Amino acid sequence: MTCDDIIREVESCGREIVPLGFDLEWPFSFQTGSGKVALAQICFNNSACHLLHIYSLKKLPAAFVILLSHPKVRLVGVNIKNDIWKLGRDFNEFPASEVVQNNCIDSGTFANRVLNRSCRWSLAKLTAYLLKKKLDKNSKVRMSQWHVYPLSEEQKMYAATDAYVCLSLKRCF
Repeated sequence: MTCDDIIREVESCGREIVPLGFDLEWPFSFQTGSGKVALAQICFNNSACHLLHIYSLKKLPAAFVILLSHPKVRLVGVNIKNDIWKLGRDFNEFPASEVVQNNCIDSGTFANRVLNRSCRWSLAKLTAYLLKKKLDKNSKVRMSQWHVYPLSEEQKMYAATDAYVCLSLKRCF
């Protein structure tokens, strides 16, 4: 229902392109590597970030796929294309190639083009440089068990902040 609501807002929006702050989280272990995508974070505006726990799903909801591939939507984030490729590997029906090609704005690449630089940006570094804010990337939370539900308040805040900052960075340009 959340994705349906956002789709309605995107379609009724007068703008031709609608940026969405977007990020993913998944569990990671040094023994087993990356686990399946557990959480998708979407930030449409300054008032709300949506956290969608998708780990236990066999197939992504149709509205979620429609939203991410909507012709007006641009998913904004640092290294966003890698997240989309990961989503496609974990959910075979997801049209990752199409979304990467048509719906992604990598904030780091965009910043380098606008600022005439050639940096390897992380979300924290780009936030410090452009927004003059410190983004808490506590490894205890960053590398936590994102697949376990319910999420802790720390995990929720971390995840929502990442999506919110992704959208905020887009507004800098």
